[in-house]
Amino acid sequence: MKLCGLCNKNVANQQHHLFSNTKLNRKLYPDYIHHSDNIMHLCNGCHLNKSIPKWTEKTFCDNFGIDCRSKSGKQKLKNELKSI
Repeated sequence: MKLCGLCNKNVANQQHHLFSNTKLNRKLYPDYIHHSDNIMHLCNGCHLNKSIPKWTEKTFCDNFGIDCRSKSGKQKLKNELKSI
């Protein structure tokens, strides 16, 4: 039994993907999207009412040590490298 990752009081009965579990993301990152490092366990109250952390694609990829696979993610990385 896990406690909620936000309030640490109530039993967690829902899962929240830090990087969104969209159809495209499941296709681009099938080995990572449901990984435990991308999931936060929450109680009903926190999942509905609190500000829940969200990861960008870059944060998600950095966390797993992989390259961005979407066109927009690759473009953002190129732009960041140009500004250095």
